[in-house]
Amino acid sequence: MKVKYMIDNIMKEIENFQGDISVIIKDLTRDKWIFKYNEREIYPSASLIKVPIMVEALYQVEEGVYTLNQKIKIRLEDRIKYSIVSDLSIDEYPLIDLITLMIIVSDNTATNVLIDLLGIDNINERLRQLNCKDTILQRKMLDFEKAKKGIDNLTSPMDMALIMEGIYNKTILKPHWCQIGLDILTKQKYRDKLGRYLHEDVTIAHKTGSLSGINHDIGIFLDPDYLIGVFTKNAKDDVKGSQIIGRISKIAYDYFLK
Repeated sequence: MKVKYMIDNIMKEIENFQGDISVIIKDLTRDKWIFKYNEREIYPSASLIKVPIMVEALYQVEEGVYTLNQKIKIRLEDRIKYSIVSDLSIDEYPLIDLITLMIIVSDNTATNVLIDLLGIDNINERLRQLNCKDTILQRKMLDFEKAKKGIDNLTSPMDMALIMEGIYNKTILKPHWCQIGLDILTKQKYRDKLGRYLHEDVTIAHKTGSLSGINHDIGIFLDPDYLIGVFTKNAKDDVKGSQIIGRISKIAYDYFLK
């Protein structure tokens, strides 16, 4: 499949989509952007914000503030709905388990505990140091009061690409900690977007994000190695949002495979 054929097929998907969409694709082997569309659009981050939270957690471990096996207490007031951590009676977890649950099943209790532990200011400072100008953490997960006031967590496809590529290239942290982050991302359990139309054996280090009318997925495919992100908002149908991410992902995968 030639690159023009791939781009033409992706553009057909974009033109037929009812909603706002951004797509970015980069060949990591050649360090070359293949396709960018609305790459600087600002989106509510949904659960994509959990990737920079993971980066800050690993940075603080790297700096000796915490250890991966350090036990973190889960208080009763920390437990919120739609969370494995909340559903279990365990009252403390190793830090590595909270990071892993935050990423692979998008656990919101684990996320909020980590935000308190690491500090919102520290997470946002890490984003500034990484030159992520469009990304900010402004509230915890499921903080509906702040959400009603229009206070949201924000990001852009290019900011998230910067973080994901930094993990892949092992430049965002020391190589050992980047590898741990990459390994966690490959264990992602939600494959209804980038992995929707691909065989389960295809390895993707990625993170999804979903809210009403909003569906995102960005990740690194390994063998062949490339980065892809598809972000949507103002979609009339969340299923269609996930489906278009899956279709664009399949087009890109077929291109890189051949």
